[in-house]
Amino acid sequence: MNTLTGRAAVLCLLTIIGCSCLKTALADEHETAFDESQWVPLALLSGQESLIPPAVAKLQNGLPINRRRAAFVLGQIGTPRALQALRGALEDSDRRVRIHAGVALAQQGVAEGYQGAKAALYEGPAWLKYYAIYGLNQIRDERALGLLEQNSCEGDPFLSRVVKAAQRPEPVQSARGPFYEQPLLAQDWAELLEIAARALAIECDTWFHGGDYDQAIRCNEATVFLQPSWVETYAASAWLQWSMNRHGAAISTYRRAIDANPTDWEAYFELGFYYMHHGHPSAAVEYLRQSVELGAPPISARSYAHALEQVGRLKQAFRVWQELDKIDQSGVVDSNLRRLEQLGAGTADGRD
Repeated sequence: MNTLTGRAAVLCLLTIIGCSCLKTALADEHETAFDESQWVPLALLSGQESLIPPAVAKLQNGLPINRRRAAFVLGQIGTPRALQALRGALEDSDRRVRIHAGVALAQQGVAEGYQGAKAALYEGPAWLKYYAIYGLNQIRDERALGLLEQNSCEGDPFLSRVVKAAQRPEPVQSARGPFYEQPLLAQDWAELLEIAARALAIECDTWFHGGDYDQAIRCNEATVFLQPSWVETYAASAWLQWSMNRHGAAISTYRRAIDANPTDWEAYFELGFYYMHHGHPSAAVEYLRQSVELGAPPISARSYAHALEQVGRLKQAFRVWQELDKIDQSGVVDSNLRRLEQLGAGTADGRD
């Protein structure tokens, strides 16, 4: 089976990043744990040679976005065969592919990746900057360390802490496995992306239980780079962000989920439910309406009816409950219909 060895493996990962206990809730809305001696990524795919063929095939012949994804995955594998393919990608016609290839090489301490890591540090998204910082730390020559000294990432508290940690005198390497009972096998590109994204999800869970929520978000961002259709991953990051009082970042994450999945009811529901939860039913109504129109199940569609009621559109709310009554046999619908009838929503002169 292509899985970690259950509970024992998860406990192993927790030990690797220095966790002394499990934390199941956010301890403080503004803080996240950070250990300067344990900040590097977990190389869960390290040495997985059997995953290389579909990655190399896509790196050489895929669309630019998939060539970037392939470079990222090969950087996680890190074997000589993977590095050989990445060196070839430094000559790719697409600059962003070259950057990703450089970051991937830098993570393995290959000096040829310096330029790509440098470019990513200046212009990449936050999650890629993290890997670039780690890569410069692994190259660890005079120019790489000098670049870290020059770029403190002051605008991003998490990356600022990572840059500072990366300049510590003692070298730090990613924890390496094997973490799996058997070699991982991918029959095709889609299966490879699934495996790589699941590995990141496991890493995310490890950081989360250790209390480092910024690292969890970083893992989620890398995950949706590989699997942009995973709405639940955007939602998990947004939940962490607003739980730490970063509401602007959370809303941006929810909106990116919609942009990447414009026909997925869940993407609209997540943003609508966020607005509901935070006392903005007027903003929630439009997103919840779209989620219903895109096929939200009854248990989720109820939120649309509640939002309509909260903004005083009782007759519309009543009609939504009537529609739900045709498919929802839970008993919840009847009580809400009766309540709205008592408020006059079922009459011609009811409030709308």
